[in-house]
Amino acid sequence: MEFIVKFTWYDDENIWLATSSNEKFAMTLDHGSFDALLERVKVALYDIAEIDLGYKGEIKLKLEVHRTISMDVVA
Repeated sequence: MEFIVKFTWYDDENIWLATSSNEKFAMTLDHGSFDALLERVKVALYDIAEIDLGYKGEIKLKLEVHRTISMDVVA
């Protein structure tokens, strides 16, 4: 089973937002740390696969990470 999870950074709120959905489930989580959010996502998707979908077996996560940063170049 494969889950596609989109991670987006929001500067205004200083959070990462993770979203994933298909025809059987939807998940939205947030956290200020990417690594901590990834761990939360793993736990949530494990629970979704096992409890909600009745799935046993390998789970693959495909991560789509979106973050834009700006920097000034001074001559």
